[in-house]
Amino acid sequence: MKKILVLVLLWSINLAAFNFDLPPAKEEVFDTSILGEEVESDTIYVTHKKRDEYVADYPSYPKIALLVPSKVIKHYANSVADTILSYLIYKGTKFKVELFDAIDENPKHLITTLEQIRSKGYRLVIAVVTIDGARVIVKREGDLTIYIPTVNKKELGLQSPNIFFGGIDYEEQIDKLLNFASNKIAIFGDGSKLSKKIGLFVENAAFSEIVYNTHIKNPKASLKYLFKDNQKLQDVSIFINMPIVKTSLFASQLDLYGVGYKNILLTQIAYNPLIFTLTQLKTRQNMIIANSIGKNNFVLKDINLILGSNLDFAWVNYSTFIGCDYFFTNFIYSGERKSFVERVVNNQVLYNIELLKPTRSKFQKINIKNQ
Repeated sequence: MKKILVLVLLWSINLAAFNFDLPPAKEEVFDTSILGEEVESDTIYVTHKKRDEYVADYPSYPKIALLVPSKVIKHYANSVADTILSYLIYKGTKFKVELFDAIDENPKHLITTLEQIRSKGYRLVIAVVTIDGARVIVKREGDLTIYIPTVNKKELGLQSPNIFFGGIDYEEQIDKLLNFASNKIAIFGDGSKLSKKIGLFVENAAFSEIVYNTHIKNPKASLKYLFKDNQKLQDVSIFINMPIVKTSLFASQLDLYGVGYKNILLTQIAYNPLIFTLTQLKTRQNMIIANSIGKNNFVLKDINLILGSNLDFAWVNYSTFIGCDYFFTNFIYSGERKSFVERVVNNQVLYNIELLKPTRSKFQKINIKNQ
């Protein structure tokens, strides 16, 4: 414990030179509504460089740069920084991590920041950017090895052998959820980019009739006009594509106005323990949630909790851990044992997807093979 506190102190000293000037995250959920639209890609990536190139300047310990556009990702920069620290403490090795703020995703700013990273001897970079920033990096950077935890490679029609991606696959989650859909589907979102994107995925993948695909700007307001005696919503499967608080408000009104729906189907954005306090058991009994966050090492989870975040429900943090682990096992220490079960194939992390039902006080796994 004393060693951990010393490392945390050293990390705090490094953070002092990096002014986020933003409040901590209230929810351990990355607002992926800023990620933008996805583009199908059949890109195949080639293998990475030799690992000894990445520790040549400092062979005794690894060096990792963290690139963030602080105005774009806001307070999540702190969360990701703590995640990297947690992993390095868990590994019990000397390390050097430095934060580089590009401010925003202006191409000039990103390129200048990457040059700064290179000039200071870093070769391994974790870049927490949206799809806009990812496009700039993939087009312009051919030397540094970069892991982007926030974007799935399907989102880009570009290739680069030195860029790796850790974003989850919402299309695959939807495919799993559609196994439980009725012959009618209603899609409700909040108008965000992510909401629109998920709604489009559902429309493209579903064989059922789409009776609604609309945006609800304010789920706090009464939805009686929409729900009361609405026969279109009888026996329908409802996709709610909103953050957890909005999802809970919307779902609660479904039962308040006696909508006879079949079930509520939810992607990763609803996987949050707040659902147990924001909804009634009756409402949760008809919910199915897709989740791509796997089981975590207990020691790693405890270190992360000391630093103030819950790894079990923060998918961007989980993706960042996988990226750190991939750097260690492929570029830093030859033969190092992996800490995560996920594989990286064609430069993209492949996640297992489980379907869960929120019961009285826990998420219960659903066996899709029996359906």
